[in-house]
Amino acid sequence: MAEPSTLTALCDPDRFDAAVTLAVRGKRRRADVAWFLFERDRNVARLTAALANGTWRPGRFDALRIRDPKPRVIARASVADRIVQTAVAQLIAPGFLRSASEIDFACRAGFGTHRAILALLHAVRRHRFAVHLDVRSYFPSIELERLTTLIARRVRDRGLRVVIDRILAAGRGFYDPPAVRRDAGIAPDWPPAGRGLPIGAVTSQLFAAHVYLQELDHRVKRVLRVPAAVRYVDDLFLFGDRRADLRAWRSDVAEWCLAERGLRLKHPQARILSCAGHLDALGVRIRRDGIEPGARAWRRLRVRLRRCVRDGDPTLGELRTSLRSQFATSFRF
Repeated sequence: MAEPSTLTALCDPDRFDAAVTLAVRGKRRRADVAWFLFERDRNVARLTAALANGTWRPGRFDALRIRDPKPRVIARASVADRIVQTAVAQLIAPGFLRSASEIDFACRAGFGTHRAILALLHAVRRHRFAVHLDVRSYFPSIELERLTTLIARRVRDRGLRVVIDRILAAGRGFYDPPAVRRDAGIAPDWPPAGRGLPIGAVTSQLFAAHVYLQELDHRVKRVLRVPAAVRYVDDLFLFGDRRADLRAWRSDVAEWCLAERGLRLKHPQARILSCAGHLDALGVRIRRDGIEPGARAWRRLRVRLRRCVRDGDPTLGELRTSLRSQFATSFRF
């Protein structure tokens, strides 16, 4: 039987030690991480004690501006806060993933980007039409009150819910400053202030990918009876054999997102696509006869190849292995 999601389970030394290892993986050379690990046992004991007695408070997130390839603002938490977020996510994720739909592919063991692309290829080959729906400014649009209600249905322990509420409160208003909205490419008219999960927080990934839209996944399969669908965070692909069906599903999804989650679709009248052509999804172009990198991927590839020619690193064999991993094993280099 799975361990219950409680505050006592969160503070278990073995669980917390595993969370530390996961949270600092690949970051040990950073000064703040190295300083935390220098007194690892003392810092972990201080964190678990604060969590157990209810005095733990997360700090505010720092905003980091990147372009990947579109502009984004990533939230960076302190090392201690990131470890707590990792421990919370590892503890409660199984409870949410047990009821996840087979169309939910993001951030899930045994699923992921490559499996999603293969599922899309399979659907393109079996059906005549497709529509791609995505949410406008998804992470900044999430309503924390609705999310808190959804979390409370699965997480019954009051002490653990207090920890989660404090993590959510630390990110409230992250996207409100005009400079952050501008750098993140968020329109001034949507979403309203006070909403949002900060991209970059470990818990945000879990809540956005597997909690906030999980009910939509089951609606797509059980109520709308869509024959084939793939969702990757806020990107939803629906497949069918009649244009009228796709138009009806598109309207239903738009109405449900607005009424039940306070979300708007980026393109409420998204074009119905013929599967005889191509489908651009998840960085690749999918046709019935195979998969190829998308336009942005080709641009990144050219930049990377120029850098490799100039610097001579990595070797050709290492580059071939890396490219196969990035673009999926269908390609030959």
